[in-house]
Amino acid sequence: MVDRNNFMAKDNKEIEVKTPVSKKLFIRIRKYLERNAKFIKTSIQKDSYYSPKGKQFLRPKYPYEWLSVRERNGKVKINYKHWYPEGLSETTHCDEYETEISDIKELKLILGALKFEKLVSVNKIRLTFEYSDMEIALDEVENLGYFIEIESLNNEGGVKKTRRKLLDYARFLGVKKYINISGGYAAELMRRKKLMK
Repeated sequence: MVDRNNFMAKDNKEIEVKTPVSKKLFIRIRKYLERNAKFIKTSIQKDSYYSPKGKQFLRPKYPYEWLSVRERNGKVKINYKHWYPEGLSETTHCDEYETEISDIKELKLILGALKFEKLVSVNKIRLTFEYSDMEIALDEVENLGYFIEIESLNNEGGVKKTRRKLLDYARFLGVKKYINISGGYAAELMRRKKLMK
């Protein structure tokens, strides 16, 4: 059993698959997971994304670095992700570093002093389940729609084998077509707002 209080990414390496789904499939998957998986929690999440002034993180066509301030049920964390392979539309995994912050106002002052600017905020309601060695998140994302995210909790067998297992489970849940969200929710929101291509 995974300690949910200390889990972020196995050895600071995150392997996940994320794809949009219809509202109908979202509801069907939720009902299945409620019967067959362990429900962990419902959370309201706000992730604000920052970049050094001049949008250095957005310079590549497919950005691979993200710095975010995460607000989750009264707690605040700062999170950095570096996705691989760098600069490609479809990534396979990332290095992830995260720590809790006690004062969000001071953190924002620090980011401002370091010339970081806020790019966008992603607001979502997340239902989290655990099944076998996977965390399954069902996300309703403001201005984007419905998504499923399946993340490995142990990464056994390496990136390729783990991703194959996650994609197989997504198909089992009824996801007929996997649509890669290049750069995740933040990048998709920025594309829709014409902040990036």
